[in-house]
Amino acid sequence: MNYAAEYGNQAVERRFGSPPTEKMIRERRKQRKDLIKADKSKKTLQSCAPKWPKLEEHVKNWIIDHKKNGIAVSMKMILIEARRLAIEMSITDFAGTTMWCKRIMRRNGLCLRTKTATAKNCPVSMKERL
Repeated sequence: MNYAAEYGNQAVERRFGSPPTEKMIRERRKQRKDLIKADKSKKTLQSCAPKWPKLEEHVKNWIIDHKKNGIAVSMKMILIEARRLAIEMSITDFAGTTMWCKRIMRRNGLCLRTKTATAKNCPVSMKERL
């Protein structure tokens, strides 16, 4: 950031290569004050805040409840429930896309994996070795 302040955004791109593009450097320079205040051990300012936090909270609780009861949850089920809740909450501009679902899962540390009750049986030859 200091190099960008001294020489400019395009000079940084030329000097350090193409991954930090001029636009990326410009955005980070705008966020400089927030980045200095931020916790150094966490990835900060990587994603935006949720547009519908109450909706996300309800969907998160719904997912957690289903998983506690041993019910497998798919992305399609999450989107159907989210759209239903959006209608109940009278949210008109909610599209409920798969990318929205992926972002809510990432923000809340959730995944679509389910626990299996049974394990695979070992082959006969493996049982003899054990």
